[in-house]
Amino acid sequence: MRMMAVFQKGETLRYIGHLDLMRTVQRCLRRSNLPVKYSNGFNPHIRLSFAAPLSVGVVGQRELMEVPVEDGVTEQQFVDAFNKVSPECLKIVHARCISDDFPTLMSLVAGSRYTIRLYASAEADQAAEAFDRFMALDSYVATRRTKSGENPCDIRPFIKEGSIQKTEDGYEIKLETITLDNGALKPSLWLESLCAFADCDKPHHIIYRDAILAQPKDGPLMPMEEYPHA
Repeated sequence: MRMMAVFQKGETLRYIGHLDLMRTVQRCLRRSNLPVKYSNGFNPHIRLSFAAPLSVGVVGQRELMEVPVEDGVTEQQFVDAFNKVSPECLKIVHARCISDDFPTLMSLVAGSRYTIRLYASAEADQAAEAFDRFMALDSYVATRRTKSGENPCDIRPFIKEGSIQKTEDGYEIKLETITLDNGALKPSLWLESLCAFADCDKPHHIIYRDAILAQPKDGPLMPMEEYPHA
């Protein structure tokens, strides 16, 4: 049996890298005394996996991980035991038991939803003024950094939809991205591109990933924790 866990990676942890996050979660699982399953071999470790690594600097509102556990563990037991030993900035908000034939979370990733908050400034006003014109572009080539180096990439196909609204503190951008065969788009690169298009420096901001998306066959994108499976 596997447990799909939806968890928050709070603002105080947003500069913690993925490997450090994995180690922290593993420590919490060991301290929880939950009957998690370990790998075989000379150096056994918890068989923990995540749906999609979170970019450094981004807050995770509904991140996803899966943990193999022994039969008999309930969803509420899993949540309570983990949250009892984890820091306040790293809490499970929901758990779902999934069968061993459920697809791996990583294989289901089809996109993400983000909120980008721009704090009030002249740069934020300039970026907001250019938002609609930027979103209306058919293409926009930016330099995308990958493991193979820096490469020019048209980032427009990664954007499914977006909106902006004025707030008391500045602006709030909602962005929905899709994952393509050549990977996913980092929201920080999208914001850099918007600011380059608007000819302004990046304003003070914070980025939140609100959901990791999956897509059932012939269906719309949906939060992965809601993905149906017989």
